[in-house]
Amino acid sequence: MRFIPTFVTRVEQLKVEAKKLQRKRGGKHTELLDRVARGAGYDHWHHVVLCQKETAARNGGEALINECKNIIRAEQEGRVSVVMTGPEIEVGPFVLFSTGLGDAWLLSPDEDLCMCLMWHGEVNEPQIQDTPTQIKIGWDARYQLIGPFMHLDPIDLRMKAQAVGGYPLDGVRSFIDRAQSFEQRFLSVIEQEDSIPLDDVVISDLVQQGWDGQELRTYAADGFRYSPSRNSILSPTFSSDDL
Repeated sequence: MRFIPTFVTRVEQLKVEAKKLQRKRGGKHTELLDRVARGAGYDHWHHVVLCQKETAARNGGEALINECKNIIRAEQEGRVSVVMTGPEIEVGPFVLFSTGLGDAWLLSPDEDLCMCLMWHGEVNEPQIQDTPTQIKIGWDARYQLIGPFMHLDPIDLRMKAQAVGGYPLDGVRSFIDRAQSFEQRFLSVIEQEDSIPLDDVVISDLVQQGWDGQELRTYAADGFRYSPSRNSILSPTFSSDDL
């Protein structure tokens, strides 16, 4: 399937076009998405989704490598730094830190995995690869932060099991807590944990609030859900099963 660089803003624009068509001419929302996708040069709507995922993976991998290089540079300059990646990197978030001791690390707080970016002053090339649908990371070990020590349980046989001290673990722990909280907020949106089906009772309540009943029934038929906390309609989520 042809790859077309596709950013989130483009996806949203196409969704808006489909909604405009639906308001003017009616029709099933999924069929209208396919129509606007073909008009924009894609094969169908799922082609749009796949291209957006591949674009995010490509850009995310480059952004993560740049973050690794930045934290290595901080260590080479003797600076202690702790950072967390943002939404520009679709996977994650990750925590990176330099120690001022010749060591630097990339952590995955969600999976307790780590990659050594610099060890005793020697730089290790980040093992990060882009694929069409994901970022592949060559983790070195599993880690635990216990008291003042970072305990390492190696995955890569070149590293030995050990507990390392002297790291800025208070700052690292703070960012790990923030990263895990971010992940939970992310999942609540993507997995739609607070959403409910658009059944007849919910539609009736929303109509009384001023929503358009016909439009709500169309959304319901297309698998959309309602989020009470955000007072908004949520589109059906895409999972790895869609690939």
